[in-house]
Amino acid sequence: MSEKLKPAKLIVIATKSGRVTKKYPYEEPLVSPDFRGLIEIDESKCIGCGACVNACPPNALQLISDKETTVIRYFIGRCIFCWRCIDVCPVGAIKGTRKFELATDDASDLYVHVVHKRAKCETCDREGGTQKMLYYVVEKSPVTEEYLNDCPDCRKKSFVESVAKRRTGGVSE
Repeated sequence: MSEKLKPAKLIVIATKSGRVTKKYPYEEPLVSPDFRGLIEIDESKCIGCGACVNACPPNALQLISDKETTVIRYFIGRCIFCWRCIDVCPVGAIKGTRKFELATDDASDLYVHVVHKRAKCETCDREGGTQKMLYYVVEKSPVTEEYLNDCPDCRKKSFVESVAKRRTGGVSE
């Protein structure tokens, strides 16, 4: 007889304590304020420097370059939400969120692409960094504006030539 009353007792106890489970996904899940979820890349701020790619342990962020563009590709399925990319981004283009839902019917939803136009050297026509990265460098160090459109090798050559001119008093040999 007492065994038949056990479920009734449980119901009474449960009604007093209230419901302890959430009807996910119809109700907002409980997520702590310290939870690390997906990252979001602000395309307008990103300069395409690749610092985030170098800091990403699982290679969720990749830098893909061709002649015309440099693409930063974020594969959400590989991300471990460590947020190291946020720490190393020099312009604050990457922001952490508390979003964690990865389920999708389309695998392409798991990729985020940020496309940048590559800069070409005016002297040797070689590809260098992205145009946004060059503008960022000029903004931070206006002295470099003279060499903005040159690749690192041409900049080095110009610098060495200018130092040589200073040593010889402006007379070239």
